[in-house]
Amino acid sequence: MWIYYVVSIPPILILIYFIFFVPVNYKSKDSKDKRTAINRSRKLRKNGKNIPPPFPNGWFCLMGSNELEPGTAKDVNCLGENFVVFRSAVTKEVYVLDAYCTHMGANLGVGGIVKDECIECPFHQWKFSGKDGSLVSIPYSEDIKSVQKMAKMRKWISKEINKLIFVWYHAENEEPWDIPIVQEVENDKFWLHGTNDFIIYSHIQDIPENGADRAHLATVHGPNILAGTDIRTFRDKLLSIGLHLWDAKWNACEGKLKHIAKASIDHVVEVLKVKFFQLEADVTQIGPGYVVLKLKTFYGNVTILQTVTPIEPMKQRLMHFFYGTPWNGLFMKFTIFGETVNVARDAMVWDNKTFIRNPLLPKEEKQIRLYRNWFSQFYSENSKSFQEAYNDLSW
Repeated sequence: MWIYYVVSIPPILILIYFIFFVPVNYKSKDSKDKRTAINRSRKLRKNGKNIPPPFPNGWFCLMGSNELEPGTAKDVNCLGENFVVFRSAVTKEVYVLDAYCTHMGANLGVGGIVKDECIECPFHQWKFSGKDGSLVSIPYSEDIKSVQKMAKMRKWISKEINKLIFVWYHAENEEPWDIPIVQEVENDKFWLHGTNDFIIYSHIQDIPENGADRAHLATVHGPNILAGTDIRTFRDKLLSIGLHLWDAKWNACEGKLKHIAKASIDHVVEVLKVKFFQLEADVTQIGPGYVVLKLKTFYGNVTILQTVTPIEPMKQRLMHFFYGTPWNGLFMKFTIFGETVNVARDAMVWDNKTFIRNPLLPKEEKQIRLYRNWFSQFYSENSKSFQEAYNDLSW
């Protein structure tokens, strides 16, 4: 009998450890290089006519805080820009500059060395301050003043909050709005139980529009999540027994908070006319690229941070960060699975649809029209047009 316990206890302890203490991270495959992605967008479908600017104004997530260790730098390409993002080993402060050295064009995010609050170029060791982008030193020259003014790097407004690193992007260089603190994330009351990471081939506006598109919920997210992600077949499978029933409301804020929109979602699972697993979600969208979802369930509360960052005009990085109480690991893993399945279903539509500027909307879909009017505030006079951004990739 004692042998039975000796053999069985370690696997059980290992299973418990993975359920409660090891985050689950799902990353969709994206094997396409830049040329393949461009050709795909050009040849396989129509992008649409009168497409809005691909890079709206707002805060956009560059990475999770845990992806940038103190004293390290990373190269990030998005929003039609090339950034170097680095963290001081001394103060732990995060800085974002243009990636390319003003001396001879080396990428500071590839081989650049972080020194105090500065980053050193890997090519000739020119050193730039993260605080303002100024040139601090040239190791082999005493003539720094003659080039210092012209050598200054662009310093981007950035913010580390809710364990995410954001950059402020605005075509008119207007001052940023605040990003609200999610207390349970900042104070570590909730743990990160996992993430998912998708590359989506569509316009950024298509993705958060789901929050106002009530009608698609039954079609795309109605069938049982065990039926899979292929929208061509999931209604025909035996596993599709059992339906997810949804109801959603969307509205925009006004005044100083006009960049924020709110949604409420009610969800229940129905099997053989019996309803169970109720879920209520309060959704707050802050600008075009950041959403906070707070789920209330019988099994515990969940906070999901959603970020959408445009990499190219028709290529987005969509991420979700799942937070819950430390003891609720098993339910959190199930939540991550269910949400990942539903995003993959949406992705199948997004990746293959065309953008229609003025869709035919019956009165029941007025929320979509309201959403599009709200989203239009993130485009401004100097926003790079779709064609301009598209042509930039033609090399």
